[in-house]
Amino acid sequence: MKHELSINTVDTLFRRGIVIITLLFGILEFTLFKDNIWVRALFVVLMAGIVGYFTNFLAIKMLFQPKQGKVLGWEGLVPKNKKKIARSLGNSIQNQLLAPEIILAYIYERKLIETGTLKLANWIDQIFQDEKVRNAVTAKIISVLKEKGPEIVSAVFDVSEETLKNLARNPEEIKKFWEHARERIVEYIKTEENREAIAVSTKKVLLEEIPRLSRVLNEALETYLHQKKAIGTLGMSLKKLVSFNDGAIQEVLEKFIKDPETSEQFMGMLDTLVDEFQAKLNSQETQDFILSKVEDWISISSKYARQSILPTGIDKLKAYLDDEKNWQKLDQFIFKTLDWGKVKVLEYMSSDEGQEHVKTNIAKVVHQINVTQLVEEQVMKLDTDELEKMILDNTGGNLVVIQVLGGVLGMIAGLIQVHILFTFPVMVLVLIAYIAHVVNKRKYEINK
Repeated sequence: MKHELSINTVDTLFRRGIVIITLLFGILEFTLFKDNIWVRALFVVLMAGIVGYFTNFLAIKMLFQPKQGKVLGWEGLVPKNKKKIARSLGNSIQNQLLAPEIILAYIYERKLIETGTLKLANWIDQIFQDEKVRNAVTAKIISVLKEKGPEIVSAVFDVSEETLKNLARNPEEIKKFWEHARERIVEYIKTEENREAIAVSTKKVLLEEIPRLSRVLNEALETYLHQKKAIGTLGMSLKKLVSFNDGAIQEVLEKFIKDPETSEQFMGMLDTLVDEFQAKLNSQETQDFILSKVEDWISISSKYARQSILPTGIDKLKAYLDDEKNWQKLDQFIFKTLDWGKVKVLEYMSSDEGQEHVKTNIAKVVHQINVTQLVEEQVMKLDTDELEKMILDNTGGNLVVIQVLGGVLGMIAGLIQVHILFTFPVMVLVLIAYIAHVVNKRKYEINK
């Protein structure tokens, strides 16, 4: 800033000085020293300097003046071509300074993604440790739950209803669900402890629900045993089971616990049940029937839930939320969940897949940024005074230097008007400047 101020000061002093001194020598030339060769010579040189200075001064001013209208048919070049300048400036920045490839290279070379992720993680940790922030977040969530609780529960009911309807329409989803569930079941029943827990629960359910399930089980068993062309230990036991024999139930469950082969047969039976269920679902009649039943069940359940369960649940939720003793538990749960989410996000961001995903999306965003249009719009928002100031400020005082140099060169050229012999030293100066230019040019051409 000081450097720019000094240049402007020099320009002002030079302009005022050359004008005042020229006027002084002009007065002396036409009054007291009419025939003085030195006064005349200095006056001529100074006039040449004024011509050189103000030629450049006016040329620069004519870039911006007049800002409105015309003077003697002349319109300021910058105001006249403001839109073209804005578009040209935008294109130059887009193509040469802020091209998408340049921005992406800058991001990748400086590892801004990784650095930004770590800074974000540290910022989140600081936020989580701030008691005021924790209290504010907890209070906001509690407020939202109080206000939007019924809407949230209703939305969950709507999503569940639509999900069940879609499931009934698409038997393939049943198959996918079963394949996933089967893997989990197989993994779970590998240990005797888990099989024993299943057996206890199964015995209780079977003793209570077996009258309704006996027909379905019998059909599945017949199909499974027919496919295997053998009854097997599980088959014999389950055939007894459908006769409501409590001893048979105990026998098959003990085999299920102790014998891994029995577990495999059990899974085979379940596979058969699912295959038959899927086959039946493939028929349009079955799908329509199930869909209608699902819709009826959803309708009845939703109505009952909204009339009975939902109001009671909301009242209990409000009572729970109104008790400030529970806020600490909620605070711990909320921020434990947020911390878990933060860890998972960081793990994903650190993985190769996560980094590739982030880079791909950043590239999409960067390529969508229209720098040309952005710069053009911002330049067009500037009035002429602001645009002139921006150009002059960004030239770093170079235009001012050009004005002063114009005056200096004008005075040098004015020496020739004083006497023809001054042509020689002037030409020597021109030659020296040209030689210096050529030497400098060749120096950098060799370095290339």
